[in-house]
Amino acid sequence: MKFMAALIALMIIATASSAEPQTPRSWYVQAGASGDGASVERPAGTLAQLERLSAPGDQLYVLAGDTPLDGGITLKPGQQLTGVARDGRKPVITNTSLARTGGVGIQLASGSQVSSVRVEASFASGIHGRDVTDVRIDKVDVSDANRGQAFTDFSFPSLPDAVSRPVPHGGIVLVHSEAAAHVEITASTVTQAAGLGIASLASGTADVRLSVRGTRVEGGSRIESYDVGVATMVKDPDAKTHLELSDSVIMGRLTRSGRNVWLRAAGGSRADARIERVLSGAVGQDGIVGSVVQSPSEISIYINDSVIEDAGQMNVEGTLLNLPPQADLPADAGRIAIEIERTVIRNAGAVHGFEDVAANVWLGGSLWISGAPPAVGHYALKIIDSRIDGAGAAGLEFGNRQITAAGRTETSRFDVVLRGNTISRNGQADLKLNAPTAWIDARKNCWGSAQGLAEDHIQLFGAAQRTQLDATEALQCPDEG
Repeated sequence: MKFMAALIALMIIATASSAEPQTPRSWYVQAGASGDGASVERPAGTLAQLERLSAPGDQLYVLAGDTPLDGGITLKPGQQLTGVARDGRKPVITNTSLARTGGVGIQLASGSQVSSVRVEASFASGIHGRDVTDVRIDKVDVSDANRGQAFTDFSFPSLPDAVSRPVPHGGIVLVHSEAAAHVEITASTVTQAAGLGIASLASGTADVRLSVRGTRVEGGSRIESYDVGVATMVKDPDAKTHLELSDSVIMGRLTRSGRNVWLRAAGGSRADARIERVLSGAVGQDGIVGSVVQSPSEISIYINDSVIEDAGQMNVEGTLLNLPPQADLPADAGRIAIEIERTVIRNAGAVHGFEDVAANVWLGGSLWISGAPPAVGHYALKIIDSRIDGAGAAGLEFGNRQITAAGRTETSRFDVVLRGNTISRNGQADLKLNAPTAWIDARKNCWGSAQGLAEDHIQLFGAAQRTQLDATEALQCPDEG
């Protein structure tokens, strides 16, 4: 009896002990080492070994070495992966094949943090996460990612026929299909990623907030129609994405499909972005774009205290695509709202390829599906205390001349307010109007002349009328007199 009581007591103690949370441990890895990973003096030699040793919540230290750590790593929930530099050089992680982690350099988990490492020349994304939240990426440099031109399992309506196809990997790619999620990227760089630089891809019931601060995204190559610096793509009626982009530089996607920031919404979803103190620099096609792919999706973009310049085609663009809506959803309820304050928007057409149509700001329908009627919806634009100049063709343009040239009329609603801006020195015209349903309240702006907006700086097409524009009460420009 005494023996049985003692045995039961031991079982109770063991059960209680196993229920207690494990104290996080620290593990160390360095390319070429041969230790057990338990201390900085005895680092493990491979990422696969580090993965086997570690448990959720552990701290993983990557020590700089003479060669990269190949094979990638899949983090566990709550793990922190931190690089330890040597002679000012961060440790390097790569993954040159699909054999481990699907070719990804670092596979994220919820609650994980990654800091102070370089991820170079990965076969697929440099960093990838699926349905992860509470993730932070800080002081991480991702370069030459997606060298295998690999694709994710997320699909989205694509050119040229609007069929849903897989979206490529890229530098840092996050895929969500359920619940709320938050991912933060700070003080990092993403350079020369194929397909996508930083991307949030959302569907189902996902509600994703992606915060990017103090980060540079530059260069890269095109995969099919994808050549984007920062992208959010969202589909399905219950899905939402929120992009917070600040104190960052996005530039250098120089193919004819290149875009610096691209929000895309399909299937009745919603996307919004808040962009502050950002430089959107030289890019092959467009700077900052909102594309409603299917009604009744909605996109809202706020831009403040930024410089948007040197796009090949449009520096700022909002467009409704003429893809039919999904079954049982309304066909004429797509909406794009853009608000811009204290921002310089200049020199659209600076990159060769679209000089004859280059506009600093353009809103209008895109004839994505040949032969289909133009999309119908609502555009809202407000620009305050900003400067718009130097475009190859137009300072601001409303409506699509291709629709007019095809004998159709753009019947979407355009509500535009311009206040306190300097709008001048724009190629063919400061303002072009193709949409007969637009109303442009352009009172109290500077037009480069004390006389206000000159009539020869306005161009009207199709059924558009001069009465749709009120440019009275012109202000004196800061550089006049």
